[in-house]
Amino acid sequence: MQRPLIGLNCDVESDGAHGAKRIQLGADYANGVAAAGGLPLIVPATLSPALLAEIAGRCDGFVFIGGADYPAEWYDETPHASSQPINPVRAAADRVLLTAAWERGMPLLAICGGLQLLNIVRGGKLTQHLPQAEAHATGTHAVTMRGGRILRGLFGENRIMVNTSHHQAVRPGAIGDGLLVVAQADDGTIEALEGTDPRRLILGVQWHPERIDDPLHRQKVFGTLISAAQGRCS
Repeated sequence: MQRPLIGLNCDVESDGAHGAKRIQLGADYANGVAAAGGLPLIVPATLSPALLAEIAGRCDGFVFIGGADYPAEWYDETPHASSQPINPVRAAADRVLLTAAWERGMPLLAICGGLQLLNIVRGGKLTQHLPQAEAHATGTHAVTMRGGRILRGLFGENRIMVNTSHHQAVRPGAIGDGLLVVAQADDGTIEALEGTDPRRLILGVQWHPERIDDPLHRQKVFGTLISAAQGRCS
């Protein structure tokens, strides 16, 4: 069976010595896709919007990775003092890629900052700095399922333990169009979103399944994306 082609967005760094840009991706993201049966494709953020959209259109599914903070101006706010701005080249490319992937109806897995990007692009907003940010910066904590179908189908239980590394989160009451809150931490922080359309897979998680200690958890999350993408693979 042919492996589905899974696009991954990437970080951008400036090379101070030459003024050039470098693209990079944490290996765990690509390894997670490959281990679940997908063919990972790193999409360079430095390409033109037209090329980015064309590449997205040729993928069978997409993973949106974590990273720094997306512009608060995208949801009509002033950046918080604690903001850690994402590279603007990456930010612009990510918005093009997610919009193209959404419009083409492909399966999406959005991780940490990718979840936040998903919510913003769909018209939602973020809490720019959690009051309890330190509790979410490192370590692990429990999340409770709040309905939905994908996460419940994967784990078959009401509470799971997840790893955590963030200071922003999807804002309650400001959820993007076509999205549904399906998991929260005990302090109310939104930990997962799913798409409301039962015909496609849209899953966003605030934690990092690509580097979680539990390999079965990792396989389940990436595996559900690959299974959905397989149906689009020619």
